Amino acid sequence: MSAFWLILLLLSLVGMMFLAKQLRGKEKEYAIPKGKEVYEDLGTRGKILRSLNYGLSGKPDMIKRKGNALIPYEYKTTDARIPRDGHIFQMIAYFLILEDLYPMMDIPYGVLKYKNEAFRIENIEENREKLLRILRDMRTQAGEPERNHSSSGRCFKCSYNQICEQKLITPKT
Repeated sequence: MSAFWLILLLLSLVGMMFLAKQLRGKEKEYAIPKGKEVYEDLGTRGKILRSLNYGLSGKPDMIKRKGNALIPYEYKTTDARIPRDGHIFQMIAYFLILEDLYPMMDIPYGVLKYKNEAFRIENIEENREKLLRILRDMRTQAGEPERNHSSSGRCFKCSYNQICEQKLITPKT
């Protein structure tokens, strides 16, 4: 009887080692930063993070803690040879939100992972100032924004397609 439990324990340990190795491989494949996971919105519904100071909210795919540093991680399902501007600004917005929510923590960089490539986005003052200028400009605009594309696919995915006067699609009735 004790031999049965010993074999079961041994098989369990081997199984856990195999799973740990598989997970390490995925972390490397998906360029997930090392550290303790403190937030996740990939497989579950993470809460919306809000900065009252900057008037921003967002849901990074993951946040890892490494010592006194928080590292946001964002996964994109497309390919990219260089990071896209909108995605960079999304990451910078995460920096501002996290700095507002956790002023005692460092947010040195974030990881922006595309299907084919991962990029380290540095949290530098120049990028933060650019984003704050864009936000200021957006918030002072008057009137209705103009559509800046001719893609029905973008209209279809847009969260404003039900109320937009310039949409390229007609919703089903």
